[in-house]
Amino acid sequence: MPQPRRHGGAELIHIPLVTPGFRGLNKQQAGSTLTPEWATELVNAAVDDAGRLSARNGWLSVTTSALAAQIRQVGELVKSDATTELVAFTATTCHKSSNGGASWSDITGTVTFTAGNWALHNFNNAIYGFQSGEAPVYYTGTGNLTQVSDVNAPTGGVGCSAYGRIWSSTSTGHELKYSALLDGTDWTSADSGVIDMWNIWPGNDQITAVAAFNGLLAVFGKNCIVLFTDGQGSTLGVDPTQMYVVDVIQGVGCLSQFSIQEINGDLWFLSANGLQSLGRVIQSKSNPLENLSKNVRDWLNSYISGTTLTNLRSAYSPRDRLFLLSLSSGGSAETGTCIAFDTRGIMEDGTARCLGQWTLVPTAVCVKRDQTMLISRIATLGEVGSYTGSLDDTETYSFEYNSGWIDLTQQGYLLIPKRYEGVFFSESTVSVVFKWAFDFSDSWYTGMKSFSGSLAGGEWGLAEWGLSEFGGGVGLREGNVPARGTGQYIKLGLSVIINNTSFANQKLTLFSKIGRLS
Repeated sequence: MPQPRRHGGAELIHIPLVTPGFRGLNKQQAGSTLTPEWATELVNAAVDDAGRLSARNGWLSVTTSALAAQIRQVGELVKSDATTELVAFTATTCHKSSNGGASWSDITGTVTFTAGNWALHNFNNAIYGFQSGEAPVYYTGTGNLTQVSDVNAPTGGVGCSAYGRIWSSTSTGHELKYSALLDGTDWTSADSGVIDMWNIWPGNDQITAVAAFNGLLAVFGKNCIVLFTDGQGSTLGVDPTQMYVVDVIQGVGCLSQFSIQEINGDLWFLSANGLQSLGRVIQSKSNPLENLSKNVRDWLNSYISGTTLTNLRSAYSPRDRLFLLSLSSGGSAETGTCIAFDTRGIMEDGTARCLGQWTLVPTAVCVKRDQTMLISRIATLGEVGSYTGSLDDTETYSFEYNSGWIDLTQQGYLLIPKRYEGVFFSESTVSVVFKWAFDFSDSWYTGMKSFSGSLAGGEWGLAEWGLSEFGGGVGLREGNVPARGTGQYIKLGLSVIINNTSFANQKLTLFSKIGRLS
């Protein structure tokens, strides 16, 4: 147990927050007391390899010759000979890059469109795009972008490639068409076909997404999910002529195909009630309110309600173990936010750890085959950048953390804060602003502690025997500021400008003396 320390002859009681906020953001209970593992505010946060809350990586532009318009979608064409190319769409043009996004060549050709919100999927040595009101388009790595000319090609804009075929919705949203085997341009021959969802939906629903899942074909509506199988175990997975409904899940649907990501053998997607796991929905048939984002449900929904769903983007980075959900307004004065979730595992309450919002807001994002995450951001026109470093190109950004409210009464007495202390990881110069507020007020007390230069080697001078840092505590630093003010409840916070240095929060401690009876 921690021992009391003395301050000016008075015994100090210390309240430790070890690995503070490691459960992530909890907005649903932000107005009440919370245990130290929760945060009530996180901005530009991630989780480092030690499991600590840390500042996210930065954004480094890789484009030397920018496009004249904002990139709305980007994907990677992966061919059977292992070669790759990037494909990017603006609102009216399509471009390719064979050098990782450094430069772009226009491949729009004769295809015309007025929005760049294409859902991109690789299929049989080509990358296909689906957008509402348009027949599918595709690029094979040679020539220009081509639009499927088959008069029966679907124009619903929802599509995917799975089990040797292209699957796409019609303009009504009630029919699911499938292409001929291994031919995404053939929608007329006897090998192609259509599934009438109108007779399957338990209500008048519309197709919002289609995805492959564990040998099944999942067709998402706004309010339900239909799962198909063929029961054959064929080489390509599903034979559409033998398909039948294996399950219908009511009360939960998908808002947008752009929200679906395959994560650790599961599918995560955005519903009207928050972020869902298809695996858990199938297994438990649970209340849709019991989802991956229930700790931030109302906060997340407040952003979704102001978002144009065709501008929504998501990405899963296995390397960084992140799921990103970008919500933007679109338009010439585009604004938005990016909400991050940790994918290391589901917590015992059934949720994914929410890491709060980022000021790095993608208009397009692509995780390449080599696991590099490329992002086109709102703040930079016509460029893509990699998720790396500790600057947003040349700009600094701020890491913000707030705890929940902590009760300062102990055995009937009110504790008076005297010192606020932290242990942090940082490789070079950094200034930490300590913040604290009392009794559910938004008025903050602040104090700053600066750490100069690089730090390496052991930490004998820190006297931190309890942290086991003598052999491997490279970059760990301890600092404190005097605390003042009184109240029954206190909230602790940090604000750090990230300027070409990493930062992680290891431990916070509030030292207080015993005051009057509460």
